[in-house]
Amino acid sequence: MDARSSGAATLLGALNEACEDFQRYGQQIAATHRPLHWELIGRFGPGEAAFALVGVVLRYERTTVDLGVDVWVREGAFEVSGYGTVDGRRLLIDLPDVLTEDIDVAIRTLREYTRRLCSYRSVLDDVA
Repeated sequence: MDARSSGAATLLGALNEACEDFQRYGQQIAATHRPLHWELIGRFGPGEAAFALVGVVLRYERTTVDLGVDVWVREGAFEVSGYGTVDGRRLLIDLPDVLTEDIDVAIRTLREYTRRLCSYRSVLDDVA
């Protein structure tokens, strides 16, 4: 496996780990806030730029909270962002975009943003 293939495999592994982290997070929040419906988000896609999105949607009473991390590939660089929204409108969390050509920095940022979002235990208390 060459360096490029190894980097792609590492990034896919990190995206899979992030999905697992968001899944555990959704399960933990659901266990403490009933009735809560949660859904894991995991999307890959083409477009103007290739991207991956991982995260979770929490639906509690009449409130919907989306937490996620995006990884885009644009013009040979990675752009990683983390966010949280309430009811698709209000910004709850806005982590700074990181633009880098270094795949290791992109992976570290993906992991850090996932960790930060999944540590937000009072998310529904703060918006309900």
